[in-house]
Amino acid sequence: MNTLAARYPKLLLELPFLTLTRLPTPLDRAEDLGADLGLEALWIKRDDLTGEPYGGNKLRKLEYLLGDARQRDCDAIVTFGAVGSNHVLATAIYAQLLGFECYGILTDQPVTPYVAQTLRYHASIGTRLVPARGYSDSLATAEQIARDHASGPDKVCQIPWGGSSWRGTVGFVNAAFELADQLKHAEAPDRIYVACGTMGTAVGLALGLRIAQLPTEVVAVQVVPTPVTTEANMRRLFEETNRELHAIDDEIPLLDDPFANLTLRPEFLGPGYAEVTAECREACALIAGTESLQLDTTYTGKGLAALIHDARAGELAGRHALFWNTYNSTPFPNTLNKVDTSSLPDFVRPYL
Repeated sequence: MNTLAARYPKLLLELPFLTLTRLPTPLDRAEDLGADLGLEALWIKRDDLTGEPYGGNKLRKLEYLLGDARQRDCDAIVTFGAVGSNHVLATAIYAQLLGFECYGILTDQPVTPYVAQTLRYHASIGTRLVPARGYSDSLATAEQIARDHASGPDKVCQIPWGGSSWRGTVGFVNAAFELADQLKHAEAPDRIYVACGTMGTAVGLALGLRIAQLPTEVVAVQVVPTPVTTEANMRRLFEETNRELHAIDDEIPLLDDPFANLTLRPEFLGPGYAEVTAECREACALIAGTESLQLDTTYTGKGLAALIHDARAGELAGRHALFWNTYNSTPFPNTLNKVDTSSLPDFVRPYL
């Protein structure tokens, strides 16, 4: 369901799009967690249930990004992330289903409980995993892959880290309109808490909420270190996405100050990317015990930790809060432990 395009039909004509999701995702009252935190109202937006065989927030972006690749007649996808990246895995799964070859250019990260199964999933679907030493080396590697590609560089579509180009960010402008539809008979939340890595999810929500005229603040909880996640980068992505949408349909207004309803919160990151904090562990345990939901300790656990902190500090007294769950909850295939991993490159073997 493309709620944004229903409101602005010109987007259907100008923005390539492939339906990968099952929308709308549920908007659930978290009665037990809310009571534990003393909140008047707490909602959970269940983007863990966006689709099968893999859910999570990346699918909303991939509908536009892979739609663009299909319209350009590409036959291969190159994207980027850490070794255990949910984005790289989601991209590879749906690229493979759509008939694209997929390259994942990967950088090192701390070992987490999820990395080994992610790599086994890549082995099962034939993702081409390539090592890189950092940002510049990743881009150079992608350029080399495109040059060497059998059908030519023009057939390779490059998708950025986290899918957070302006085009991918539109997926969460649409999500904001979806939420507005779901709230027709309920009070809009005062705050949305969401994990913020490459910024497309938080920025898209903030932009969409303002276009939809919902008076909700987006609390973007930083989970990736500076210089990736910064206010300057958020501003650029907000303004570019807004400009591109306005250029397609001038009924979409050009907005000022990107931070009118968007706040970046860096204090829950901890030592670095995928480094687990005590607050994150507590948040994951609390929501598992009260709402039977599993979060991850890299992204969503830190996002919820910010909400818990603010609730206990009294900042949410008398207010309505929403936690946007971006972590996939579709079970991995139960055959992954039997997958032959001999095809995986040597650089990922320490993670298995």
